[in-house]
Amino acid sequence: MGQTASEGVGTAHRSDDLPPVTFRCCKNRDMPAIMEIDRESFFDPWSAATWQRELNSPIACWIVEETEGAVVGYAGIWIVAGEAQVMRVAVQKAMRNRGLGLALTQALIRKAWDAAAEAVTLEVRESNLAARKVYERCGFVSGGVRPDYYSDTHEGAVIMWLYRSGEV
Repeated sequence: MGQTASEGVGTAHRSDDLPPVTFRCCKNRDMPAIMEIDRESFFDPWSAATWQRELNSPIACWIVEETEGAVVGYAGIWIVAGEAQVMRVAVQKAMRNRGLGLALTQALIRKAWDAAAEAVTLEVRESNLAARKVYERCGFVSGGVRPDYYSDTHEGAVIMWLYRSGEV
């Protein structure tokens, strides 16, 4: 599911003080911005080598979210056997709580459906209520908890699913 540089993803119009947000496939030139967002968002930011493998993976699809030409978020999925596994979703710290995470997640789901996935799944920290709320607004439902999933806190991960058919 690797993508070409010319593939577009879409636009979302905001009702608040933000200019329109656009979504497109991730390119190598986006790596500095993505890696900065990754560092401020995750306990275990990925290395440049890991990011390069992701961008070149035939099963991976990564998108960026831009406003006024600046990358403000990114998200990616792996698509295997008709299922999309959300790998990461992150928004620049200074741009959070403005609906960008919701719009980014919705764009990622559209990419999964476009790639013929029948379901999308993800793991999210039990304590990450903001992310869980975004995923629930997108239609995801909890399918259980993986105990002791995160090595930094030994916190459990809520497993969430979204089915193309709407079935749970």
